[in-house]
Amino acid sequence: MPKTLISTLLVAALALLAAGCATVEPEQFAALQAQVYRNRQQIRKLGKQLDQARRPQAELSAEMVSLRQELASLRGQTEENRHRLEVLSQQDRRAQQEQQKQLAERLAKLEARLARVEKMLGVKAGATKPGAAPATPAPAPTPPQSARGLYDLGHRLLKQKSYQAARGRFQELLKRYPKSKLAPSAQYWIGESYFRQKRFEEAILAFNVVIKRYPKSSKVPAALLKQGLAFRALGDKRTARIVLGKLVRRYPKSSQAKLARKVLARLK
Repeated sequence: MPKTLISTLLVAALALLAAGCATVEPEQFAALQAQVYRNRQQIRKLGKQLDQARRPQAELSAEMVSLRQELASLRGQTEENRHRLEVLSQQDRRAQQEQQKQLAERLAKLEARLARVEKMLGVKAGATKPGAAPATPAPAPTPPQSARGLYDLGHRLLKQKSYQAARGRFQELLKRYPKSKLAPSAQYWIGESYFRQKRFEEAILAFNVVIKRYPKSSKVPAALLKQGLAFRALGDKRTARIVLGKLVRRYPKSSQAKLARKVLARLK
C-alpha cells in the first residue's frame, strides 16, 4: 500500500477518536493511543521494507539498461569488424588478381621480345665487332654437316668460353635439323651461353623457347631453374619465386627442384 494512503487513513482514524473521546473511558483512550503508536511503528517498518524492495528492482533496471547498451555496442563492433573483413578479403582478391595480371603481361612481353630476338638472331648470329680478335681459334672452314657434329662442336666451343661461336653452331643445328632429338638440348645451351655471359634477359628468353617449344623435353626442368636464377640475378625476386615454384610443383623429384627449394628458402 502506498505510504501517502496509509498516512491519510491514520489521520482520519485519529480524527474519529478525537471526536468521540468525550464518551470514552481514560483506560480505553490510553489503549487506543498505544494501538495508534504501534500502528505508526508498523507503518514505518512497512515503509522501510517497501523502500528496500524497490531499491534492488531499480538497480536491476539500471543494470539491464547498461547491459542493453553494452550489447548494442558489441553488435556494432561485430558488424564493423565483419565489414572490415569483407573489405580486406576483397582487397586481397584484387591484389591476387592484379599480381596474376601483371605476371601475364610480363610473360606476354617476354614472349613478344623473344619473337623479336629470334628474328634478330637469324641476322646477327655469329657476327663479331669490327677489328675484334677472336678469343679462340676460328672453327674449321668446313663445319660438320651432321646434327651430332654441330652439337659436339658447339659444346667444345662452350667449354672454351667461346660463347658466341658456340651459339652459332647450336643455332645452325636448329636451322638445319629442327626435328632432331638434339634440338631441345641445343636450344638449352644457347640459353646457357647467354647465362654464362651474364646476359640474363636474353638467357631468360632462350630458356623460354625450351619450355614452350619442347614441353616434354628432359631439359625443361633445367631451363626453369636457370630462368629462375636469371630473374634472381636481375633483382626480380618475385618472378624468380614464381618460376622456381612452378619447377618444384611440376617436377618435385628432379635434382633441379631440390636446388630450387634451397634457392627459394633464401628468397624470403
